[in-house]
Amino acid sequence: MDIHSFLRLAGGLLALALFLPLVMDALKRGGAGQSFATWLLWALLDAILAASIIRQHGNYLIVVGFTVGDGVMAAALLWKHRVIWGWFETAVLALVLGCLVVWNVSGPRGVTIAGTVAICVAGLPGLVALWKNPDRRLATIWALYALANAVSFFGGTAMTLEERFAPGVFAIFSLALAVAGLRRKQRPA
Repeated sequence: MDIHSFLRLAGGLLALALFLPLVMDALKRGGAGQSFATWLLWALLDAILAASIIRQHGNYLIVVGFTVGDGVMAAALLWKHRVIWGWFETAVLALVLGCLVVWNVSGPRGVTIAGTVAICVAGLPGLVALWKNPDRRLATIWALYALANAVSFFGGTAMTLEERFAPGVFAIFSLALAVAGLRRKQRPA
């Protein structure tokens, strides 16, 4: 196993392992504030992205880790009967369908870009919520996700879309979430 293979595997396994505290918290707190539908839709977005990168023989293990983790989180929330459908789930469904259209029109390379962007767009409400209510525990998890994505980024064998785009973008987005969670909450004047 060369260094690139090791880094890709390490990034994917770390991403998957970081779902453990999220799943445990959801089970412990009954899934409060979470939705099975949201996590299922994120799993679909990640699965589409993973399939596009696999089809291009690229750096896919980090995205597979996210896909499996999203699926486990969705199953935990289904177990806790946290099935909610609102405007946000409808918006994420539109992103999923949009990615399928992009795949049909432009193929796996186009959906690698569209899927990566769609996943970040679907994460924006979480970024806003974390900005409004900083949480150091969640910030630590997001910092570790940034690390997992950075490790995966350096596991890429070439500076190409299928090797580095998704982990690079996800590293930056995860770092933004970590910063939002670490900031001090503004006190009312």
